[in-house]
Amino acid sequence: MGISVIMISIFLLALAVLAVELIKKKFTIKKVFKIIIIILLLIGCTALGAYKCFQRSSSFMFTKTTPLGQENIDGISMYESIDSKEFVQKYGTNLERIDNALFDYYKLSDGLEIATNKQRQIIRVVINSDAKSNMKTSKGIGLGSSVDDVINDYGTNYYKRTEEQIPWSPVIGYVDHERNVTIEFWNEENRVVEIRYDITSME
Repeated sequence: MGISVIMISIFLLALAVLAVELIKKKFTIKKVFKIIIIILLLIGCTALGAYKCFQRSSSFMFTKTTPLGQENIDGISMYESIDSKEFVQKYGTNLERIDNALFDYYKLSDGLEIATNKQRQIIRVVINSDAKSNMKTSKGIGLGSSVDDVINDYGTNYYKRTEEQIPWSPVIGYVDHERNVTIEFWNEENRVVEIRYDITSME
């Protein structure tokens, strides 16, 4: 559930409360003031909680779309099946599993990980600092590329965010609202240190 849906739900609930008070003819100025205060507190608490729960999605909610239909990382595309002939030829079938409660994660090589859904389709690709080979995105961005290189290749319609666990490594990302995918670049000292390409519903 998105933040906007939560806010609309609170607003409709508030209207319902006011309507009930009107019907009961107990609609006094003092009571209206109390209701308004309660509504504002609810909205504030809900907004803060929703931001914590949906921190990533709230970052790109209003960001202009960037077409990512041709995007891939080291030749791996979003929603590609790990049972496909091309994937099996490159990585085999005996993939190393990584413990995760929500999705099936696999380590393909040092620094290259993927996550799949129940249909065994790839929904996240990650290159991290353990990578030993020179893996790149479809636009030629890899670990060590500058943030300026990222912006030159992917454009200016990006969002920024940080994660509480690693505040020293800010993220710039791009979202394709039509395909519901994002590509994000973690950076330190203006150099890319991690790349994630995944579906927008993953936090």
